[in-house]
Amino acid sequence: MKDVVIKKIPIGTDIEKLLGKKPLEADSSAYEEYSHAANILSQRFKPRAILKECSVKTTTGNTILIDGHVYKSKILKHLLSDNQKVFLYLLTIGDMQTNLIQTEKYLVNSLKLPVMTSAMRYLKKTIQLEQSFDKIGMVNPGLIPDWSIEANQIIFNTFGNTTKSIGMEITKYSTMRPLYSSSGILFEDLLDYCECQTCPIDACIGREARFVQSA
Repeated sequence: MKDVVIKKIPIGTDIEKLLGKKPLEADSSAYEEYSHAANILSQRFKPRAILKECSVKTTTGNTILIDGHVYKSKILKHLLSDNQKVFLYLLTIGDMQTNLIQTEKYLVNSLKLPVMTSAMRYLKKTIQLEQSFDKIGMVNPGLIPDWSIEANQIIFNTFGNTTKSIGMEITKYSTMRPLYSSSGILFEDLLDYCECQTCPIDACIGREARFVQSA
């Protein structure tokens, strides 16, 4: 399967869904301001993703091969089986022009994380439906205990110059640009695993399960 560029990932403008635990009165001035910020995001941001279908090859120890690249992680080895189909991905909500007034900048910035979370859920759902997976799992470098952020470099290398098509780049420290970007692996979850169980960031807006130290 060739690299697939998803050029259009919709940005939800439902304020209640975006704000989560911050409900606002529909007729309040704050609601109107957040609605305006959500419209700015919808008009000026262009969330994009690249996907690549790959096959897993298990090896000795805690290593696996995906598209010929070595990934070392006990958790990955546990979750993925030999010859299993997986999808490497890169996702970003992109950069935005800065010609906004101060209030607009503040509100737009406060909505970037919810929009990123929404885009990730859309990407997962898209693959789940297209592949007829009963349940889909996601793992990200740096967010599970034994898979370091340096694995971002491996994922980027897999896509080569295709990363330019969605405006993403990686630094020598393995962080991604634009800031609100993500990389990882999507797979059919046969073990009822949720990455959130291994992540201690309680305040994460995208949390789907409670942190479990022994997960």
